[in-house]
Amino acid sequence: MTDDEAADHIGYADAMSELEAILDDLEDDALDVDVLAAKVERASDLIQLCRNRIGAARVQVERVVASLDDAGPGTEDTDDAETLFDGDD
Repeated sequence: MTDDEAADHIGYADAMSELEAILDDLEDDALDVDVLAAKVERASDLIQLCRNRIGAARVQVERVVASLDDAGPGTEDTDDAETLFDGDD
């Protein structure tokens, strides 16, 4: 499995945690330059993964909302709901 394939299998929360750990490492003045380059590259991969996951989630949410809008007649009419919840018993 390549690094790219491994990155695709990491969850968003895990990617964010790893990014935070990399940031902590980068703030260390004693970090070796060779290690620095590798960590910056890994951070770049993780940032791209997170952006892709956010974009995919946004598209999925938009589809769900659109399906609610297209649910059929009566779904946009709020008069009945207002009548039910207007407090008149």
